[in-house]
Amino acid sequence: MEVFVARQPILEANEEVYAYEILYRNSQDNRFTPVDDENRATSEVLMNSFLTIGLERLSQNKPCFINFTEDLLLDMVPEQFNPQQLVVEILEDVSHSMELIRVCRELKKNGFLIALDDVEDVSQTSVVELLLYVDIIKVDIRTVSEKSRKEIIQIAKDFNITLLAEKVETREEHKRCVNEGFELFQGFYYSKPVIVSGMDIPMLESSYFQIIREVTNSEDKVNINKISDILEKDLSLTYKLLRLINSSMYRRTVPIKSIKQAVMLLGIKSLKKWLYVLSVQQSAHLSSSSQLVLKSSLIRARMCERIADTINPIGNADDYFLTGFLSLIDVITQKKTSEVIESLPLDDRIKEALNGEENGYRKVLDIVIALEIADFNQLEKNIQGHGVQTQQLLKIYEDAIEWTESLYSEHFSHVPNK
Repeated sequence: MEVFVARQPILEANEEVYAYEILYRNSQDNRFTPVDDENRATSEVLMNSFLTIGLERLSQNKPCFINFTEDLLLDMVPEQFNPQQLVVEILEDVSHSMELIRVCRELKKNGFLIALDDVEDVSQTSVVELLLYVDIIKVDIRTVSEKSRKEIIQIAKDFNITLLAEKVETREEHKRCVNEGFELFQGFYYSKPVIVSGMDIPMLESSYFQIIREVTNSEDKVNINKISDILEKDLSLTYKLLRLINSSMYRRTVPIKSIKQAVMLLGIKSLKKWLYVLSVQQSAHLSSSSQLVLKSSLIRARMCERIADTINPIGNADDYFLTGFLSLIDVITQKKTSEVIESLPLDDRIKEALNGEENGYRKVLDIVIALEIADFNQLEKNIQGHGVQTQQLLKIYEDAIEWTESLYSEHFSHVPNK
């Protein structure tokens, strides 16, 4: 499924790119399409930018300004992302309540930059209180009055806040803003928004709702093993979970070797917030080709797990399950494997195996692939010295197919093909 956002550069006075504002789009048509639910629009922008397209491609890892609704701010959703990559932009229609001020204080403490959008009046007491935690004021130079413009410029000096000029369309406007003390600039004079697209991995709705049921239990009753088992059946949720960890405060702290480890690293509190964002963003309608790839990923994962358990019963079969599960990630994302897994916080040996390098994980995956394509000559070579017989592998393959078909029927029996 193809997803879209638009990016518009935010420049410094020397016209070097400082950051990008990321805008909601739902097609290649480069204009904003009104949506009934602003939470969903912001959630789609977050998921599509950080977890599907990736900032290495979208913004060359420069910070991204993203508009947040009041609901998502009060739920502290920005905390799930890396403060070095995300500038929290507060829309003009968000109420400046004491609760919002508390949220901004917490975000500021955690290293986030906060931008106030479309500021036109800085005389209100609630705005002044909020300015204590604001780093950037965005001013639409085409709509703000001369009087308000001067007041905003003065209060920005008083509070040591950076001024960003929006809707700059001419060289003369740029020069005037520089002379007035604006430090950041955005508008058609520099660049119109540019569409960026990516391929999303479709999610199983039933998996999502099963996890929701689990995490809504009281914290002492949440079953980490059960959540991990559910994730092991859904490539989309697993991939997004790994991308989220790589885009968050946990980035690169520890290499991931299993899905359970990823869940434990993120934590139940953060998992709940992430699932909330997904709940207003994701809808699952799978094409026939996507269904086939997902089915093959599940079969490979199950086989890798069972073969690893047969060859080395005291080893950790979860590592092999994850290797098999991600082995077709290039097909479903339509990107090179090396490009996709570079953005995932995986154990180096799993990355090496997925890239085709020889190690224990790759040996098991090669056995699975040879069996999958019925290359029995290669299969015999692959299993030499491992103490496993072809007949055992055929039984494992049969069981993996049966397990996958049962799972597939449970999740997809009511999903129409496209």
